[in-house]
Amino acid sequence: MRVVSRLWVGIGILFLLQGCGSGEIKVEGEFTDLSGEMRLLAVMPSLSDTLNIVGKIQAKKVEWKIPALDMPAKVWIEAEGKRVVEFILDQKKGIRIGGTLKNDSVVVSGGKLEKEYAALRQFLKENYESPLEEINHSVSRMLGRSKRTSSDEKRLSRLVTLRGHYEYYRNVYIKKLVRANLSHELSLVLIEEELGDSVHVQRQLFQDLTIENKNSYLYRILEKRLQ
Repeated sequence: MRVVSRLWVGIGILFLLQGCGSGEIKVEGEFTDLSGEMRLLAVMPSLSDTLNIVGKIQAKKVEWKIPALDMPAKVWIEAEGKRVVEFILDQKKGIRIGGTLKNDSVVVSGGKLEKEYAALRQFLKENYESPLEEINHSVSRMLGRSKRTSSDEKRLSRLVTLRGHYEYYRNVYIKKLVRANLSHELSLVLIEEELGDSVHVQRQLFQDLTIENKNSYLYRILEKRLQ
């Protein structure tokens, strides 16, 4: 089975990042079709509430100087009343955002942690999500038939079993990846974003982490949610 044979492809991705200290953070860029206000938001660990970090933009250019926050931190941008992109802020300079809002073509560049997570998401899409989409499409098409032969029923059963295998091995891959990188901060993101269907597993993996920077927004928010 292809997903099994490629289970460990990419396991060697190491997230060689350290927590950043306090100090002013700069985010720059340009949006070609922005007509209103754009805001950068984050969740404050101490309050578990949304904080509007900065929200002024002029001439479609972004030149934000963000007050100190403990990085890495998950932030997101809202423009014209909707969330357009979410990313991980992990360095004080070199973060650039831009693109067009109409077709949801927004690009974030410069962050090392975000770059690593984007590469991992692409790997997961190619090896798990895309095959699952094809399987779900086939299952839906077969379930939509008014009459199914015995051969159809057998094929449907095989597809459902195959779907379960993909879902299972995807979770196995994520858990193994976290366990292989207990001291790296991307593991915080994987625990929260990729293993959200099992709080027990999340708590167990979080307790095993050996991350030195326990003051970051990423760490404190996940810690509070798993209490």
